[in-house]
Amino acid sequence: MKKFRFTLEPVATLRNLQEMRASEVFSRANRRVGECDEVLAHRRLRVAQFVESLIVRRAAGLPGSMQVSFMQAYRAELEEERRAAEALEKARSEQELARKHWIDAHLQVRLVDKLRGRARERFQTELFRFEQRQLDDRLPRGGLLPES
Repeated sequence: MKKFRFTLEPVATLRNLQEMRASEVFSRANRRVGECDEVLAHRRLRVAQFVESLIVRRAAGLPGSMQVSFMQAYRAELEEERRAAEALEKARSEQELARKHWIDAHLQVRLVDKLRGRARERFQTELFRFEQRQLDDRLPRGGLLPES
């Protein structure tokens, strides 16, 4: 009897490779979300510090020209915070897409594994039948015990 050979082994190798790549993409997306989250937190902290600084300087009495430049700088900080929030949302959507691709790739691997298991079971059944036929051929037709 031949040795077990799974005919879809190249497909299984390809599916495993695709899953590994999808996992790596998902991992990079997770890191990107973490980085964007840190940037947004930093931007929010800067805006809060800027507001605090603006309140203190207004209380001390800023000239009008300085107030205008401070407001322009404040608006620029708010714009940076808005961009950081948009980048975080984009990173989260990319993360979700990467997660879906990884799950799909994992399901493909599981499908091929299930097919391999079924093929192995068929092989084991075939092997058992082959061995049983060989044993049956060696035994005399009447069985093991003589009839009395």
